[in-house]
Amino acid sequence: MSPCRQATSPLLAVAAAALASATLAQGMGLTVPKSVGQTLPTSAPASMLAQKPPVPPGRDPGGVAVALIGAGIDYALDEVAPRLARDGEGELIGWDFQDADRRPFDRSKASAPPEWGLDGTLIASCLIRAGAARLVPVRIDPGDPAALARALLFVAQTPARVAVLAMGSASPAHWEPFRQAAQRLRHVLILVPAGEGSEPAYLAALGLENVLLVRAGGARAEAAPASGAVVALVAAASAATKLLALEPALDGAALKRRLGEASAGAK
Repeated sequence: MSPCRQATSPLLAVAAAALASATLAQGMGLTVPKSVGQTLPTSAPASMLAQKPPVPPGRDPGGVAVALIGAGIDYALDEVAPRLARDGEGELIGWDFQDADRRPFDRSKASAPPEWGLDGTLIASCLIRAGAARLVPVRIDPGDPAALARALLFVAQTPARVAVLAMGSASPAHWEPFRQAAQRLRHVLILVPAGEGSEPAYLAALGLENVLLVRAGGARAEAAPASGAVVALVAAASAATKLLALEPALDGAALKRRLGEASAGAK
């Protein structure tokens, strides 16, 4: 049974609370290292591929695509495989920046440090059950800021209109490459979990019109089997995909404004 099977029923109920408590960004200029613009590796050693399961065959399910950037996912699960975004030949639209291949498999089994490793497989399962049409999984090294920026630039070349960043950090060094890369994704809304405690996450200091920081929506979110951060991110992503299904011309900034209006109306 999926770990999200019992966690998705309260998602719509907490969506308004999650969006209403989202922290909007304020501006600040940063510099992107030259390495961000490097081209993607094209292959991985056979020994690496052998350690990960092959992506099950399938066809693109169609609909709004959501990119999931983090520690990877278990794409071999029966409920996940049919909802993977595919190209015309049935190949997965996704990438593993650690191993340079098309198998962004989560080897951590949700054991990564909480700050840099929300459970990608759980988020994927919850996104599917909340109505996300197809998934674009992207696996990165959470300790490499340039890899995060390259992941965003990769997402810009995919059908994804919403990107869920399944990690966070209070370190300015981790976000310096992020800002300018995110600016190139004007057609994509990027959802990021807000930091814990009263101090805002460092990302809150960035002026990014297409980035939405999402906080857990209170007791109702925390009561779900999934963590409050996971439930809030999934609720926000679900609301975004539903809006895009109705108004596909919305860019990231416009979608963020519409979600803000929706949360204000819910209040």
